[in-house]
Amino acid sequence: MKLWHHIFAILLVAIPWANIEVNDAAVAQKLPCALLALTVLPAKLPRNPNVVDPSFRPLPGARALFGEYACAGYRIEVPNNWNGDLVLYAHGFRGGTQALTVTDLPVRQAALSQGFAWAASSYRVNGYNPQAGVKDTLLLTDLFKQKVGVPKRIFLYGSSMGGQVVVNSLESHADVYAGGVAECGAVSGAGQLDYMIGFNTLADYFAKTDMFAPQNRSLKSQQQLIKQQVYPALGSSNFVYSEDNLLMGEYNPAPPINLTPQGKAFRNAAIYLSGGDRPFAEAGFAASYKLAIEGPRILVALLPPLALAATNKTTTYQIDPSYRISNQDINNGVRRVSSRPLIRSQFAVTGKLKAPLLTIHGTGDGFVPITNEQTYLQMVKAAGRSDLLVQRGVRRFVHCDFSLAERTRTFNDLTRWVKNGVKPEGEDLSGSLKDVGKKWTEPKRPDDN
Repeated sequence: MKLWHHIFAILLVAIPWANIEVNDAAVAQKLPCALLALTVLPAKLPRNPNVVDPSFRPLPGARALFGEYACAGYRIEVPNNWNGDLVLYAHGFRGGTQALTVTDLPVRQAALSQGFAWAASSYRVNGYNPQAGVKDTLLLTDLFKQKVGVPKRIFLYGSSMGGQVVVNSLESHADVYAGGVAECGAVSGAGQLDYMIGFNTLADYFAKTDMFAPQNRSLKSQQQLIKQQVYPALGSSNFVYSEDNLLMGEYNPAPPINLTPQGKAFRNAAIYLSGGDRPFAEAGFAASYKLAIEGPRILVALLPPLALAATNKTTTYQIDPSYRISNQDINNGVRRVSSRPLIRSQFAVTGKLKAPLLTIHGTGDGFVPITNEQTYLQMVKAAGRSDLLVQRGVRRFVHCDFSLAERTRTFNDLTRWVKNGVKPEGEDLSGSLKDVGKKWTEPKRPDDN
């Protein structure tokens, strides 16, 4: 897909569908399906060649439906003992690949065994585009009604960027959704982009580099900057998180990382930026380091408008005095980046929940840090919607690494909350995080003292 297609997809994805036909067949063939979906009704859209075959086998006692709808792949699974409720899964960030794949609901078996049907979309486009997820997940409700029937209640379950999809959906579509779960979610919206920019401008400060310098605007120059200057100055790690290698709560040691003295100072300041002293903060830094350095820089090179959604203008950086660098030195020396309100609004959340939300977040996550939860909690309180939010920490460090027991308990607590009206227990993530997550981590890591 050409760069201008990516940019238009980011800038125009919020435009509502209109009943517009593309009469010029030659134009329709040249335009990517994701762009056509902005103005053309789903039934009139062509097939999307980027959709990877979404076929799958149902679990025993269920039936599977799959295919393509509105430029996105989809999966639907309905148990024979369907209880009338539906769970929609919103997946996370997929990078810049064109291949559109569907991911199963993380609590698939538990949901089916209780009579829930589930469905998931690949979304029409990859990249960091939560609004595409909101729209395509909402479209699944119409498709489900056509193929299966009208559900009594519709629940949401989202991971990482999909966590923002859940938040935006619960804030905007009270008439559709009964409640949702967000795990490892970018629930602060643009706040997650602020973190990514804040993390990388901080890395540039310690590496004496500048990702925003004119000579570093191209993808090739960003890759050279990382390889030839950032990693030599700070150190390197070969560990890369991907959605396909989730640890599912099993014990794995912290990945190795080789840091220079400057890199160790950067780590200390980055831990403050991502939530401060908390369980597995250093392990989380190591696990996310490569992706957190490379991912945002490549995205900024490919999609310059994305950087305009983020800012570190008001970010206050900290570091321990033992590193002989003052907070003032860092705050005066870090490059400050401003956002553009129109572009930033495409990634905004408000805190104005209209249905229950239960979140879980890894304490050590260094890619989508637990500060997302703290920021969103402040928004919800300011909006007077605290009765609709429950948050929990989980004492792990790889992004989106949760055991099946942790996920299942979260899902069950959310659905019981909606059905019975009794708000489940959570914990306060607004203050010190040193002791959070002890009740919600199952099993406990052997190195968790």
